Amino acid sequence: MIIAHLSDLHLGYRAFGHVEQGKNVREVDVARAFHQAIQKILEIGPAAVLVAGDVFDRPEPPHSALVALAQGLQSLREALPDTPVLMAAGARDTPAGPADPGPLGAFDTLGGVEAVTATTRSVHYSQLDLNVVLVPHRSTIQEPGPVVMPNPDARWNLVVGYGSVDAEGSALLDLESRDWDYVALGHEHFRREVVTGVHYAGAIERVGATPWEAAAEEKGFLTCDLESGQVDFHPIHGRPVVSLEPIPFEPDRPERLRERVREVLVEVPGGIEEKIVRIRIQGLPPGRLDLLNGVLPEYRRRALHLEVQLDDEPSGPLSRENMTAKRLASRLAERLAEEGDNFEALVELVRNCLPGKQV
Repeated sequence: MIIAHLSDLHLGYRAFGHVEQGKNVREVDVARAFHQAIQKILEIGPAAVLVAGDVFDRPEPPHSALVALAQGLQSLREALPDTPVLMAAGARDTPAGPADPGPLGAFDTLGGVEAVTATTRSVHYSQLDLNVVLVPHRSTIQEPGPVVMPNPDARWNLVVGYGSVDAEGSALLDLESRDWDYVALGHEHFRREVVTGVHYAGAIERVGATPWEAAAEEKGFLTCDLESGQVDFHPIHGRPVVSLEPIPFEPDRPERLRERVREVLVEVPGGIEEKIVRIRIQGLPPGRLDLLNGVLPEYRRRALHLEVQLDDEPSGPLSRENMTAKRLASRLAERLAEEGDNFEALVELVRNCLPGKQV
């Protein structure tokens, strides 16, 4: 029996302020990645589809995100009517008010769909001899913690959970992996196997304030053959993200900087057209950003987004807060040095720099 495991869809995600036909381009990218995943799932025909958290990018998603999820679920129900879809809400799906089920709760009313937003739920499918325990984010942060136990009467026992699972005792989700045939996790955007049978599928697109961290990693979803234990990755084509090697600033040859920026941008395989690109410059004082005048606008018109990050060589470790402030200051200084930026674009820039919401 094959099951599909997706997580961190982030439907409704918006960034960079680019709008085409009334829609944010990055929101369209994320919805497109989701629909690609749905089409591949239809081809595979799994016995169950598991979605582990952060289905939406925020607790109050735009209507377009609700439509995207509804379309995907409708496609699954029409083509695979006997395949249940089981979703556990993540931190971004969970409103602050404990009595508010959030947007995902509306989908719990659909036939063949379990969308759990508050407390841990165990669902048994006798025709599949399958038991699935769904552990949403809110359940992991309340006391007492979630009770996660397999069903001894089921042939197959699965967990769909949102949160951390590790061996250090600080995990939000406490379970014994040997008791389960597969544990589908969400929260981390990078794909990894924690221990045998316990997997993060990772995000299906490169989302968040620092997409560069995932520039080299393929995005997609997992399937697992429960009989053999074989886990396969199914890649999804998303918008390319390029993080270029740092360019050292030479104080004794300042004119060289513009030439080097042009060189590294021209050398990007396939060009920078419609890509998300980051250039890093080491040792350039913010007061010398005038050295880039006349270089960036040309390339910004070609890329979807082109960011210049000023990298100092820190004398010691930086806290997460200091790193965020440093990155924000660098990006604001670089943007303010250019002409044509409006207030709305700067607000969007600040929002993209801030850490993810904590619920």
